[in-house]
Amino acid sequence: MKSRDRIRIVLVRPKESRNVGAACRAMKNMGFTSLWIVMDTLIDPNAARTLAHYAGDVLENSIIVSDLKDAVADAALVAGTTRRRGKKRKYFSVFPEALAERAAAAGDGTVAVVFGNEDTGLTDAELSLCHLAVTIPATAEFPSLNLSHAVQLICYEIFRALSRGRLTPFSPIPSGELDDLVSVIAGSLKAVGFFSLVGPENMSVFFKDILGRAGLSVNEARRLGTVFRKIAGLVTKGGIDRGPNPP
Repeated sequence: MKSRDRIRIVLVRPKESRNVGAACRAMKNMGFTSLWIVMDTLIDPNAARTLAHYAGDVLENSIIVSDLKDAVADAALVAGTTRRRGKKRKYFSVFPEALAERAAAAGDGTVAVVFGNEDTGLTDAELSLCHLAVTIPATAEFPSLNLSHAVQLICYEIFRALSRGRLTPFSPIPSGELDDLVSVIAGSLKAVGFFSLVGPENMSVFFKDILGRAGLSVNEARRLGTVFRKIAGLVTKGGIDRGPNPP
């Protein structure tokens, strides 16, 4: 089983058919296709299909059950989304990124993420079937998210966690490479006669501060160095004198 195939989105008593369709699209954006819907009355398939857009296959292949127990019985990890806590509810909840880490570490086990009704959320009894609660942080003035938006945020975090070994995160250049780049820039400016009024030491400090805050990647630093070398080459028809190392 592929890692993304074991992620199951469970919608409990969804009120709006269009929200179901939008949730399908949110899931497919992140590569998740396993959708279970717990409901007593059928949704409007046409309304749902309209917002599902090119994720109609997720909707068509969804599994309909009448009891949440049936949707999570085989899951190794069940997470219920909620913004409420109480005496009969979970006494703490985790943020989506923490859930994503748990999901990534679940091995081959199925991970079910449960979303409640748009108006009332999950009941105490429904949340009790979950191993943990997950809360999407939002402003206290308006903390309730649209169902499909909540699905998108959770799926995004899980996708990132599952893809960490394949995605290439940004990594800024280390201090030593930053010093080398500043030396190239200072040497190039010296070669074109820029320092007739301003000394290279002061300009080196200036560039090091700016580029240090910018957090350049390795490729960005290389390209910037190439630009300044070419500028100097157009004038001198030769190499550059890097001069003193920047402080």
